[in-house]
Amino acid sequence: MDVKTLAEALDALVPEIMEHCGAPGLSIAVGVGTEVALARAYGLADLATGRPMTVDTVGPTGSDCKPYTGVAAMQLVERGLIGLDDPIDDHLDVRVVNPHGPRPITLRDLLTHRSGLGTNMGNWDRVPPAPLGEHLRRVLGAGRSDAYGGTVLPFWAGPVGGQYAYSNVGIALVGYLVERLNPDGLTFSEWVGRRVLAPLGMGSTVFPPAQHPDHVPAELLERRSTGYATLPGHHFPLPPLYPGDYPAGSALSTPSDHARFLLAMVNGGRLGTGSVLEPGTARQMITAQASGGTLTGPSAEASVGLVFNVFGGEHPYVGHGGEYLWGWGHFSRAWTEDRVVLVISTNQYDLGDFGLSDRTSHAAARLVAEIVTAWVHGADPRPRRDPAAGRSYLAGLLIGDRLTTRLGIAAQPDPGEVARVAETAVVAGPWDPRAFEEAVGQVRLTAHPLADNARTVARELPVHEIELLKRQLGVPGLGAQATPRDRSR
Repeated sequence: MDVKTLAEALDALVPEIMEHCGAPGLSIAVGVGTEVALARAYGLADLATGRPMTVDTVGPTGSDCKPYTGVAAMQLVERGLIGLDDPIDDHLDVRVVNPHGPRPITLRDLLTHRSGLGTNMGNWDRVPPAPLGEHLRRVLGAGRSDAYGGTVLPFWAGPVGGQYAYSNVGIALVGYLVERLNPDGLTFSEWVGRRVLAPLGMGSTVFPPAQHPDHVPAELLERRSTGYATLPGHHFPLPPLYPGDYPAGSALSTPSDHARFLLAMVNGGRLGTGSVLEPGTARQMITAQASGGTLTGPSAEASVGLVFNVFGGEHPYVGHGGEYLWGWGHFSRAWTEDRVVLVISTNQYDLGDFGLSDRTSHAAARLVAEIVTAWVHGADPRPRRDPAAGRSYLAGLLIGDRLTTRLGIAAQPDPGEVARVAETAVVAGPWDPRAFEEAVGQVRLTAHPLADNARTVARELPVHEIELLKRQLGVPGLGAQATPRDRSR
Protein backbone atom coordinates (compact mmCIF):
# COMPACT_ATOMS: atom_id res chain seq x y z
CA MET A 1 0.00 0.00 0.00
CA ASP A 2 1.44 3.35 -1.06
CA VAL A 3 1.31 5.57 2.03
CA LYS A 4 2.68 8.50 0.00
CA THR A 5 -0.49 8.51 -2.11
CA LEU A 6 -2.62 8.62 1.02
CA ALA A 7 -0.54 11.47 2.44
CA GLU A 8 -1.05 13.48 -0.76
CA ALA A 9 -4.80 12.90 -0.57
CA LEU A 10 -4.96 13.96 3.08
CA ASP A 11 -2.90 17.10 2.46
CA ALA A 12 -5.21 18.07 -0.40
CA LEU A 13 -8.56 17.32 1.23
CA VAL A 14 -8.24 17.67 5.00
CA PRO A 15 -7.86 21.49 5.05
CA GLU A 16 -11.04 21.81 2.99
CA ILE A 17 -12.87 19.41 5.30
CA MET A 18 -11.73 21.37 8.34
CA GLU A 19 -12.84 24.66 6.85
CA HIS A 20 -16.25 23.25 6.03
CA CYS A 21 -16.74 21.73 9.49
CA GLY A 22 -15.23 24.59 11.47
CA ALA A 23 -12.63 22.34 13.11
CA PRO A 24 -9.70 24.39 14.50
CA GLY A 25 -7.23 21.50 14.37
CA LEU A 26 -7.04 17.86 13.41
CA SER A 27 -4.39 15.18 13.93
CA ILE A 28 -4.22 11.81 12.16
CA ALA A 29 -2.24 8.60 12.51
CA VAL A 30 -2.38 5.59 10.20
CA GLY A 31 -0.81 2.29 11.21
CA VAL A 32 0.07 -0.46 8.75
CA GLY A 33 1.21 -3.92 9.81
CA THR A 34 3.10 -3.36 13.04
CA GLU A 35 4.10 0.30 12.80
CA VAL A 36 2.64 3.79 12.61
CA ALA A 37 3.28 4.50 8.95
CA LEU A 38 1.85 8.00 8.66
CA ALA A 39 1.16 10.87 11.07
CA ARG A 40 -0.20 14.25 10.00
CA ALA A 41 -1.48 17.32 11.82
CA TYR A 42 -3.38 20.32 10.48
CA GLY A 43 -4.65 23.62 11.82
CA LEU A 44 -4.35 25.00 15.32
CA ALA A 45 -4.27 23.47 18.77
CA ASP A 46 -5.14 26.87 20.27
CA LEU A 47 -6.83 29.70 18.41
CA ALA A 48 -5.94 32.44 20.88
CA THR A 49 -2.18 31.87 20.76
CA GLY A 50 -1.89 30.41 17.27
CA ARG A 51 -0.21 27.28 18.66
CA PRO A 52 -0.22 24.74 15.81
CA MET A 53 -1.63 21.27 16.03
CA THR A 54 1.23 18.77 15.78
CA VAL A 55 1.48 15.00 15.78
CA ASP A 56 2.65 15.28 19.41
CA THR A 57 -0.33 17.36 20.53
CA VAL A 58 -2.27 15.51 23.21
CA GLY A 59 -6.05 15.33 23.11
CA PRO A 60 -8.79 13.72 25.20
CA THR A 61 -10.01 10.43 23.76
CA GLY A 62 -13.44 10.52 25.34
CA SER A 63 -15.07 7.11 25.02
CA ASP A 64 -12.38 5.90 22.62
CA CYS A 65 -10.44 4.76 25.71
CA LYS A 66 -13.18 2.29 26.72
CA PRO A 67 -11.23 -0.49 24.92
CA TYR A 68 -8.29 0.17 27.29
CA THR A 69 -10.66 -0.61 30.15
CA GLY A 70 -11.86 -3.73 28.35
CA VAL A 71 -8.28 -4.97 27.87
CA ALA A 72 -7.51 -4.35 31.54
CA ALA A 73 -10.52 -6.46 32.53
CA MET A 74 -9.60 -9.26 30.13
CA GLN A 75 -6.12 -9.35 31.67
CA LEU A 76 -7.82 -10.30 34.93
CA VAL A 77 -9.84 -12.96 33.11
CA GLU A 78 -6.61 -14.42 31.71
CA ARG A 79 -5.21 -14.55 35.26
CA GLY A 80 -8.28 -16.43 36.50
CA LEU A 81 -9.28 -13.61 38.86
CA ILE A 82 -12.75 -13.26 37.34
CA GLY A 83 -14.68 -15.17 34.69
CA LEU A 84 -16.47 -13.50 31.81
CA ASP A 85 -19.70 -15.07 32.99
CA ASP A 86 -19.18 -14.50 36.71
CA PRO A 87 -21.86 -12.40 38.42
CA ILE A 88 -20.15 -9.09 39.13
CA ASP A 89 -21.77 -8.88 42.57
CA ASP A 90 -19.49 -11.73 43.62
CA HIS A 91 -16.53 -9.38 43.25
CA LEU A 92 -17.82 -5.95 44.26
CA ASP A 93 -18.52 -4.13 47.51
CA VAL A 94 -21.38 -2.26 45.83
CA ARG A 95 -24.59 -4.08 44.95
CA VAL A 96 -25.69 -3.92 41.30
CA VAL A 97 -29.14 -5.46 40.75
CA ASN A 98 -31.15 -4.97 37.59
CA PRO A 99 -34.78 -4.64 38.77
CA HIS A 100 -36.00 -6.16 35.49
CA GLY A 101 -34.10 -9.43 36.11
CA PRO A 102 -33.99 -12.18 35.07
CA ARG A 103 -30.44 -13.03 36.25
CA PRO A 104 -27.36 -11.39 37.76
CA ILE A 105 -25.19 -9.09 35.63
CA THR A 106 -21.91 -10.60 34.41
CA LEU A 107 -18.67 -9.08 33.15
CA ARG A 108 -19.63 -10.20 29.64
CA ASP A 109 -22.88 -8.24 29.95
CA LEU A 110 -20.97 -5.08 30.86
CA LEU A 111 -18.41 -5.47 28.05
CA THR A 112 -21.17 -5.98 25.44
CA HIS A 113 -23.43 -3.22 26.84
CA ARG A 114 -26.17 -5.73 27.66
CA SER A 115 -26.41 -5.33 31.43
CA GLY A 116 -29.74 -3.53 31.16
CA LEU A 117 -28.22 -0.26 32.35
CA GLY A 118 -29.52 2.59 30.23
CA THR A 119 -27.55 5.14 28.25
CA ASN A 120 -26.16 8.02 30.27
CA MET A 121 -23.92 11.02 29.68
CA GLY A 122 -21.05 10.01 32.00
CA ASN A 123 -22.02 11.77 35.25
CA TRP A 124 -20.01 14.90 34.56
CA ASP A 125 -19.31 17.69 37.02
CA ARG A 126 -17.29 20.87 37.24
CA VAL A 127 -15.03 19.34 39.91
CA PRO A 128 -12.94 16.14 39.74
CA PRO A 129 -14.88 13.03 40.78
CA ALA A 130 -14.90 11.14 44.05
CA PRO A 131 -13.03 7.82 44.28
CA LEU A 132 -14.55 5.28 41.93
CA GLY A 133 -16.26 3.08 44.52
CA GLU A 134 -17.79 6.06 46.29
CA HIS A 135 -18.99 7.51 42.99
CA LEU A 136 -20.62 4.27 41.88
CA ARG A 137 -22.37 3.75 45.19
CA ARG A 138 -23.89 7.20 44.88
CA VAL A 139 -24.97 6.74 41.25
CA LEU A 140 -26.43 3.26 41.76
CA GLY A 141 -28.16 4.39 44.91
CA ALA A 142 -29.79 7.33 43.15
CA GLY A 143 -30.91 5.04 40.32
CA ARG A 144 -31.47 7.73 37.72
CA SER A 145 -29.73 8.90 34.57
CA ASP A 146 -27.83 12.16 34.61
CA ALA A 147 -29.28 13.50 31.32
CA TYR A 148 -31.69 16.34 32.11
CA GLY A 149 -31.81 15.25 35.74
CA GLY A 150 -33.11 11.80 34.91
CA THR A 151 -36.23 13.05 33.10
CA VAL A 152 -35.32 11.80 29.63
CA LEU A 153 -33.48 8.46 29.79
CA PRO A 154 -34.23 5.52 32.10
CA PHE A 155 -31.46 4.37 34.43
CA TRP A 156 -32.43 0.72 33.78
CA ALA A 157 -33.41 0.24 30.14
CA GLY A 158 -34.45 -3.43 30.27
CA PRO A 159 -33.61 -6.92 31.50
CA VAL A 160 -30.08 -8.31 31.68
CA GLY A 161 -29.00 -9.57 28.25
CA GLY A 162 -32.11 -8.20 26.59
CA GLN A 163 -30.72 -5.60 24.22
CA TYR A 164 -27.76 -3.37 23.49
CA ALA A 165 -27.76 -0.11 25.47
CA TYR A 166 -24.52 1.90 25.56
CA SER A 167 -23.70 2.60 29.20
CA ASN A 168 -20.91 4.69 30.69
CA VAL A 169 -21.89 3.48 34.15
CA GLY A 170 -21.44 -0.10 32.92
CA ILE A 171 -17.87 0.56 31.80
CA ALA A 172 -17.17 2.42 35.05
CA LEU A 173 -18.18 -0.78 36.84
CA VAL A 174 -15.68 -2.69 34.69
CA GLY A 175 -13.01 -0.22 35.78
CA TYR A 176 -13.97 -0.73 39.41
CA LEU A 177 -13.63 -4.49 38.99
CA VAL A 178 -10.10 -3.89 37.67
CA GLU A 179 -9.34 -1.74 40.70
CA ARG A 180 -10.78 -4.28 43.14
CA LEU A 181 -9.31 -7.44 41.66
CA ASN A 182 -5.88 -6.64 40.24
CA PRO A 183 -3.24 -8.64 42.12
CA ASP A 184 -0.92 -5.66 42.71
CA GLY A 185 -3.43 -3.60 44.69
CA LEU A 186 -3.19 -0.74 42.19
CA THR A 187 -5.77 1.87 41.39
CA PHE A 188 -7.54 1.50 38.05
CA SER A 189 -5.42 4.25 36.51
CA GLU A 190 -2.17 2.73 37.81
CA TRP A 191 -3.03 -0.74 36.49
CA VAL A 192 -3.90 0.54 33.01
CA GLY A 193 -0.75 2.66 32.94
CA ARG A 194 1.55 -0.24 33.88
CA ARG A 195 -0.19 -3.16 32.16
CA VAL A 196 -1.72 -1.62 29.01
CA LEU A 197 -0.01 1.65 28.10
CA ALA A 198 3.62 1.02 29.12
CA PRO A 199 4.04 -2.37 27.37
CA LEU A 200 2.93 -0.79 24.08
CA GLY A 201 5.25 2.22 24.38
CA MET A 202 2.37 4.68 24.71
CA GLY A 203 4.45 7.35 26.41
CA SER A 204 2.09 10.22 25.59
CA THR A 205 -1.00 8.51 27.01
CA VAL A 206 -2.46 8.61 30.51
CA PHE A 207 -5.78 7.41 31.91
CA PRO A 208 -6.30 9.57 35.01
CA PRO A 209 -9.31 9.94 37.30
CA ALA A 210 -9.51 13.53 35.99
CA GLN A 211 -7.73 15.63 33.38
CA HIS A 212 -6.54 17.94 36.13
CA PRO A 213 -3.09 19.06 37.32
CA ASP A 214 -3.47 16.83 40.38
CA HIS A 215 -3.63 13.75 38.17
CA VAL A 216 -1.84 14.51 34.86
CA PRO A 217 1.88 15.31 34.40
CA ALA A 218 2.41 19.00 33.65
CA GLU A 219 4.31 18.15 30.47
CA LEU A 220 1.29 16.37 29.01
CA LEU A 221 -1.16 19.09 30.03
CA GLU A 222 1.08 21.64 28.29
CA ARG A 223 0.79 19.58 25.09
CA ARG A 224 -3.00 19.25 25.32
CA SER A 225 -4.99 21.10 22.69
CA THR A 226 -7.62 23.63 23.65
CA GLY A 227 -11.06 22.21 23.03
CA TYR A 228 -13.81 24.25 21.37
CA ALA A 229 -17.56 23.93 21.35
CA THR A 230 -18.60 25.21 17.96
CA LEU A 231 -21.58 26.70 16.21
CA PRO A 232 -21.38 28.22 12.72
CA GLY A 233 -18.93 31.10 13.00
CA HIS A 234 -18.38 30.58 16.75
CA HIS A 235 -15.71 28.77 18.80
CA PHE A 236 -16.26 28.60 22.57
CA PRO A 237 -13.50 27.34 24.95
CA LEU A 238 -15.84 26.25 27.74
CA PRO A 239 -14.92 25.65 31.41
CA PRO A 240 -13.45 22.22 32.19
CA LEU A 241 -15.70 19.28 33.00
CA TYR A 242 -14.82 15.90 34.52
CA PRO A 243 -16.67 12.58 34.05
CA GLY A 244 -17.47 10.68 37.23
CA ASP A 245 -17.63 7.48 35.13
CA TYR A 246 -13.99 8.05 34.31
CA PRO A 247 -12.97 4.52 33.20
CA ALA A 248 -15.42 5.17 30.37
CA GLY A 249 -13.72 8.28 29.02
CA SER A 250 -10.99 10.27 30.79
CA ALA A 251 -7.81 9.26 28.90
CA LEU A 252 -5.43 11.62 27.09
CA SER A 253 -3.44 10.43 24.10
CA THR A 254 -2.01 11.21 20.69
CA PRO A 255 -3.29 9.52 17.51
CA SER A 256 0.07 7.78 17.08
CA ASP A 257 -0.09 6.32 20.59
CA HIS A 258 -3.67 5.14 20.18
CA ALA A 259 -2.73 3.65 16.80
CA ARG A 260 -0.13 1.52 18.58
CA PHE A 261 -2.87 0.16 20.83
CA LEU A 262 -5.07 -0.71 17.84
CA LEU A 263 -2.15 -2.32 15.99
CA ALA A 264 -1.60 -4.54 19.01
CA MET A 265 -5.28 -5.55 18.98
CA VAL A 266 -5.19 -6.65 15.33
CA ASN A 267 -1.86 -8.41 15.87
CA GLY A 268 -2.93 -10.79 18.62
CA GLY A 269 -2.42 -8.50 21.60
CA ARG A 270 1.25 -7.86 20.86
CA LEU A 271 3.29 -5.06 19.29
CA GLY A 272 7.04 -5.47 19.01
CA THR A 273 8.28 -6.84 22.33
CA GLY A 274 5.23 -5.59 24.23
CA SER A 275 2.20 -7.75 24.95
CA VAL A 276 -1.09 -6.91 26.66
CA LEU A 277 -3.23 -9.99 25.89
CA GLU A 278 -2.90 -13.55 24.70
CA PRO A 279 -3.72 -13.91 20.96
CA GLY A 280 -6.98 -15.73 21.57
CA THR A 281 -8.20 -13.12 24.03
CA ALA A 282 -7.33 -10.26 21.68
CA ARG A 283 -9.23 -11.97 18.86
CA GLN A 284 -12.21 -12.47 21.15
CA MET A 285 -12.37 -8.76 21.91
CA ILE A 286 -12.55 -7.79 18.22
CA THR A 287 -14.90 -10.61 17.18
CA ALA A 288 -18.67 -10.19 17.22
CA GLN A 289 -20.17 -11.43 20.49
CA ALA A 290 -23.71 -10.05 20.13
CA SER A 291 -25.85 -7.99 17.78
CA GLY A 292 -26.12 -4.25 18.11
CA GLY A 293 -23.57 -1.51 18.48
CA THR A 294 -22.96 2.17 17.97
CA LEU A 295 -22.77 3.49 14.42
CA THR A 296 -19.05 3.93 13.74
CA GLY A 297 -19.24 3.34 10.02
CA PRO A 298 -21.41 3.88 6.94
CA SER A 299 -23.58 0.85 7.69
CA ALA A 300 -26.47 1.00 10.13
CA GLU A 301 -25.78 -2.65 10.99
CA ALA A 302 -23.14 -3.44 13.58
CA SER A 303 -22.25 -6.13 16.05
CA VAL A 304 -20.50 -5.67 19.33
CA GLY A 305 -17.39 -7.53 20.44
CA LEU A 306 -16.00 -6.96 23.90
CA VAL A 307 -16.32 -3.16 23.98
CA PHE A 308 -15.38 -2.80 20.29
CA ASN A 309 -18.02 -2.33 17.59
CA VAL A 310 -17.57 -4.91 14.83
CA PHE A 311 -18.37 -4.54 11.12
CA GLY A 312 -18.16 -7.17 8.40
CA GLY A 313 -17.90 -6.97 4.63
CA GLU A 314 -15.04 -7.41 2.20
CA HIS A 315 -12.77 -5.34 4.43
CA PRO A 316 -14.00 -6.10 7.98
CA TYR A 317 -13.11 -3.65 10.68
CA VAL A 318 -13.67 -2.77 14.31
CA GLY A 319 -14.15 0.70 15.61
CA HIS A 320 -15.04 3.00 18.43
CA GLY A 321 -15.10 6.72 18.95
CA GLY A 322 -15.27 9.28 21.66
CA GLU A 323 -16.22 12.79 22.63
CA TYR A 324 -14.94 14.82 25.57
CA LEU A 325 -17.45 17.47 26.56
CA TRP A 326 -17.61 20.03 25.14
CA GLY A 327 -14.50 20.45 23.05
CA TRP A 328 -12.92 17.34 21.54
CA GLY A 329 -13.67 14.39 19.30
CA HIS A 330 -11.78 11.13 18.79
CA PHE A 331 -12.34 8.51 16.08
CA SER A 332 -10.70 5.14 15.49
CA ARG A 333 -11.03 2.27 13.07
CA ALA A 334 -8.99 -0.92 12.64
CA TRP A 335 -9.31 -3.11 9.55
CA THR A 336 -8.72 -6.54 11.05
CA GLU A 337 -7.64 -8.46 7.94
CA ASP A 338 -5.87 -5.59 6.19
CA ARG A 339 -3.94 -4.81 9.41
CA VAL A 340 -4.50 -1.08 8.93
CA VAL A 341 -5.61 1.28 11.70
CA LEU A 342 -6.77 4.89 11.64
CA VAL A 343 -7.00 7.38 14.52
CA ILE A 344 -8.26 10.96 14.23
CA SER A 345 -8.30 13.58 16.98
CA THR A 346 -10.00 16.98 16.70
CA ASN A 347 -10.26 19.84 19.19
CA GLN A 348 -13.89 20.44 18.29
CA TYR A 349 -17.29 19.38 19.55
CA ASP A 350 -19.88 20.83 17.22
CA LEU A 351 -23.07 21.81 19.04
CA GLY A 352 -25.13 22.57 15.95
CA ASP A 353 -27.36 20.49 13.75
CA PHE A 354 -26.86 21.00 10.04
CA GLY A 355 -29.51 18.47 9.05
CA LEU A 356 -26.97 15.67 8.68
CA SER A 357 -27.83 12.08 9.49
CA ASP A 358 -24.51 11.50 11.23
CA ARG A 359 -23.35 13.11 14.46
CA THR A 360 -22.24 16.64 13.72
CA SER A 361 -19.60 16.48 16.44
CA HIS A 362 -17.77 13.83 14.42
CA ALA A 363 -18.34 15.31 10.96
CA ALA A 364 -14.71 16.23 10.21
CA ALA A 365 -13.38 12.88 11.41
CA ARG A 366 -15.95 10.91 9.44
CA LEU A 367 -15.14 12.78 6.24
CA VAL A 368 -11.43 12.17 6.72
CA ALA A 369 -12.17 8.50 7.43
CA GLU A 370 -13.79 8.22 4.00
CA ILE A 371 -10.43 9.13 2.43
CA VAL A 372 -8.55 6.45 4.34
CA THR A 373 -11.31 3.89 3.76
CA ALA A 374 -11.07 4.43 -0.01
CA TRP A 375 -7.31 3.89 0.22
CA VAL A 376 -7.69 0.69 2.28
CA HIS A 377 -10.14 -0.59 -0.33
CA GLY A 378 -7.54 -0.13 -3.07
CA ALA A 379 -8.79 3.12 -4.60
CA ASP A 380 -6.60 6.14 -5.29
CA PRO A 381 -7.90 8.64 -2.71
CA ARG A 382 -6.40 11.72 -4.32
CA PRO A 383 -8.92 14.20 -5.76
CA ARG A 384 -9.80 13.51 -9.38
CA ARG A 385 -10.79 17.14 -9.81
CA ASP A 386 -9.68 20.29 -8.05
CA PRO A 387 -12.12 21.62 -5.43
CA ALA A 388 -13.73 24.13 -7.77
CA ALA A 389 -14.30 21.56 -10.52
CA GLY A 390 -15.50 18.91 -8.09
CA ARG A 391 -18.04 21.20 -6.46
CA SER A 392 -19.19 22.56 -9.81
CA TYR A 393 -19.51 19.10 -11.30
CA LEU A 394 -21.64 17.85 -8.44
CA ALA A 395 -23.82 20.96 -8.69
CA GLY A 396 -24.25 20.19 -12.38
CA LEU A 397 -25.39 16.65 -11.62
CA LEU A 398 -28.02 18.03 -9.25
CA ILE A 399 -29.23 20.66 -11.69
CA GLY A 400 -29.32 18.08 -14.47
CA ASP A 401 -31.45 15.84 -12.28
CA ARG A 402 -33.90 18.69 -11.52
CA LEU A 403 -34.26 19.59 -15.20
CA THR A 404 -34.70 16.04 -16.50
CA THR A 405 -35.01 12.83 -14.46
CA ARG A 406 -36.75 14.29 -11.39
CA LEU A 407 -39.59 15.50 -13.61
CA GLY A 408 -39.56 12.58 -16.04
CA ILE A 409 -38.37 14.75 -18.95
CA ALA A 410 -36.28 12.85 -21.50
CA ALA A 411 -35.07 15.81 -23.56
CA GLN A 412 -31.79 17.39 -22.53
CA PRO A 413 -31.79 21.13 -21.79
CA ASP A 414 -30.40 23.31 -24.56
CA PRO A 415 -26.59 23.63 -24.24
CA GLY A 416 -26.82 27.38 -24.72
CA GLU A 417 -29.26 27.66 -21.82
CA VAL A 418 -27.00 25.58 -19.62
CA ALA A 419 -24.02 27.79 -20.53
CA ARG A 420 -26.01 30.89 -19.58
CA VAL A 421 -26.89 29.30 -16.23
CA ALA A 422 -23.21 28.60 -15.59
CA GLU A 423 -22.22 32.15 -16.52
CA THR A 424 -24.90 33.94 -14.52
CA ALA A 425 -24.86 31.73 -11.40
CA VAL A 426 -24.08 33.58 -8.17
CA VAL A 427 -21.68 31.29 -6.34
CA ALA A 428 -19.86 31.71 -3.05
CA GLY A 429 -16.42 30.26 -3.64
CA PRO A 430 -14.46 28.87 -6.60
CA TRP A 431 -16.49 27.96 -9.68
CA ASP A 432 -15.77 25.95 -12.85
CA PRO A 433 -18.53 26.57 -15.42
CA ARG A 434 -17.16 23.97 -17.86
CA ALA A 435 -17.33 21.19 -15.24
CA PHE A 436 -20.88 22.30 -14.41
CA GLU A 437 -21.98 22.16 -18.04
CA GLU A 438 -20.34 18.76 -18.54
CA ALA A 439 -22.21 17.30 -15.58
CA VAL A 440 -25.61 18.67 -16.59
CA GLY A 441 -25.19 16.99 -19.96
CA GLN A 442 -24.41 13.60 -18.43
CA VAL A 443 -27.73 13.18 -16.61
CA ARG A 444 -30.21 11.09 -18.61
CA LEU A 445 -33.72 9.74 -18.17
CA THR A 446 -33.25 6.00 -18.70
CA ALA A 447 -35.17 2.90 -17.74
CA HIS A 448 -33.34 2.97 -14.41
CA PRO A 449 -32.29 6.60 -13.94
CA LEU A 450 -31.26 6.45 -10.28
CA ALA A 451 -28.99 3.47 -10.78
CA ASP A 452 -27.55 4.74 -14.06
CA ASN A 453 -26.87 8.23 -12.73
CA ALA A 454 -25.43 6.73 -9.55
CA ARG A 455 -22.84 4.97 -11.70
CA THR A 456 -21.90 8.33 -13.20
CA VAL A 457 -21.40 9.79 -9.73
CA ALA A 458 -19.29 6.83 -8.60
CA ARG A 459 -17.18 6.98 -11.75
CA GLU A 460 -16.50 10.70 -11.65
CA LEU A 461 -16.21 11.40 -7.91
CA PRO A 462 -14.53 9.27 -5.20
CA VAL A 463 -16.75 8.60 -2.22
CA HIS A 464 -14.96 10.91 0.20
CA GLU A 465 -15.45 13.83 -2.19
CA ILE A 466 -19.13 13.00 -2.52
CA GLU A 467 -19.46 12.93 1.26
CA LEU A 468 -17.80 16.33 1.51
CA LEU A 469 -19.31 18.08 -1.46
CA LYS A 470 -22.90 16.99 -0.92
CA ARG A 471 -22.74 18.63 2.51
CA GLN A 472 -21.30 21.81 1.05
CA LEU A 473 -24.23 21.93 -1.34
CA GLY A 474 -26.73 21.38 1.45
CA VAL A 475 -28.19 18.10 0.18
CA PRO A 476 -27.41 15.53 2.90
CA GLY A 477 -29.85 13.01 1.42
CA LEU A 478 -27.96 12.75 -1.87
CA GLY A 479 -25.82 9.82 -0.78
CA ALA A 480 -28.79 7.53 -0.23
CA GLN A 481 -30.01 8.08 -3.79
CA ALA A 482 -26.96 8.85 -5.84
CA THR A 483 -24.26 6.62 -4.34
CA PRO A 484 -24.07 2.90 -5.15
CA ARG A 485 -23.88 0.44 -2.26
CA ASP A 486 -20.29 -0.47 -3.12
CA ARG A 487 -19.20 3.01 -2.20
CA SER A 488 -15.45 2.37 -2.13
CA ARG A 489 -15.07 1.61 -5.81
